[in-house]
Amino acid sequence: MKAEGEFGGLSAEKPRHLKQVSRIKHLILSRYLPSWEIILGSRHTTLNYVDCFAGPGKYELNHAVVDGSPIIAAKAAVEYSKAHITKEMNLVFVEEDETQEADLRRCLADLGKVPRNVTINVKRENSHTYIPELLETRMSQCGTPSFFLVDPYGHPLSVPIINKILDRPRTEVLINLMWYRINMDMGNPMVQQNVSNMLGGDDWRSKPFVQHSGFDREREFVEYFCSQLNARYVFPFRIQFDIEDRVHGGRTKYYLLHASNHPKAVLLMKEVMWPLGDEEGTFDYSGSAQEILISRSPHDDELADILRCQFRGKTMTFEGIRADTWKLPFVEKHYRSVLLRLAESGDVSIRRISSRRSGLKGSDQITFIKMD
Repeated sequence: MKAEGEFGGLSAEKPRHLKQVSRIKHLILSRYLPSWEIILGSRHTTLNYVDCFAGPGKYELNHAVVDGSPIIAAKAAVEYSKAHITKEMNLVFVEEDETQEADLRRCLADLGKVPRNVTINVKRENSHTYIPELLETRMSQCGTPSFFLVDPYGHPLSVPIINKILDRPRTEVLINLMWYRINMDMGNPMVQQNVSNMLGGDDWRSKPFVQHSGFDREREFVEYFCSQLNARYVFPFRIQFDIEDRVHGGRTKYYLLHASNHPKAVLLMKEVMWPLGDEEGTFDYSGSAQEILISRSPHDDELADILRCQFRGKTMTFEGIRADTWKLPFVEKHYRSVLLRLAESGDVSIRRISSRRSGLKGSDQITFIKMD
């Protein structure tokens, strides 16, 4: 393992408790990173993963020890690199707290020997100053696909810094937007500057959401935040308070925002997120429901009506249809089922290029009949 400092010689401490509602980030990473590595690695020899607020390597959940985000990423990198020996993975874990950094190094040491084509750097730094430096120095070459996890407890990196990350081609960011904390700070003159620092200015103070309350205020703020990102695709995942928080009424604790500039990235993240939540547009999740992430039945008729209306008289690829309607709360299997049904009814015709006789995927062309 190539790393900055030795990982051995640190005593084990009792892992910090992790609430079920906070586990969602780890589930998403564990499902997303292996696919991301395979897809991007098919065309690039090197991949970067940066955890901007790494935390300790392990947590306690339901009386069991579970991996934190850096260990999940490290294990995924090891598995990918073992299967692809000509590829390289660079991982950077940034953690300012000395105790948590020490815990992380110990957990990484427990992984044992890793492939030579995996580089792991643990940095005890403040991400707000270190990440801009990293972008200007070690990651100044913009061609390497990169995934950034921005996940502090309070306010994330500022929007200007996140935008510098997103200005890099083939780069994605998963942002933890701690709504409940931001909402409190917006109404408290003593700490409103925290919100300005996060957003990179005071423009937010004149926006209508400041005067609103309830879910209108929440929705409008999230829309505003997303509009400030230099990303074509910003996919929100709304997380409610956990039963351990003792906050009732289905209130929002935080949002996970996946920001990218390529349709394949957002479509892949949708495939990962959908089984972990519901399909009501915001992909709500609550960790209190018997530790089960709930999916509801798709409204196929609604999707069929939308596609017939939006693409009337047009010929589109299967992938293009999904990309053009990425905001809809449907995933690949729903599109395939609906379009095959429309083909049976004569509403569309299919010219198969990527799939076999009865399938539907990728570059297959779908022509929507122009209805009077």
